Amino acid sequence: MRVLLRDKKSRRYYAGSNGWDAAIAQALLFTSVPQAAKFAFDEKVPEAEIVVRSDLLEQEVTLPLLPEWCDFHQRGSAGN
Repeated sequence: MRVLLRDKKSRRYYAGSNGWDAAIAQALLFTSVPQAAKFAFDEKVPEAEIVVRSDLLEQEVTLPLLPEWCDFHQRGSAGN
């Protein structure tokens, strides 16, 4: 499974320090939906959406950027 961030308007993928790129191959991969959501909120990119892709599925799943996706603090994570 691949978890990515994509700008809703431009349809470009977040490519790390390189900014946003149209090529999915350049996209930064996140380890989970919560990690991608937390990054988007921390970096103040609310115009992003989370894209989940799998080699088993021909279609991608697009998730809205919601604060609930990154509520690490309420799950009892230590040190944060």
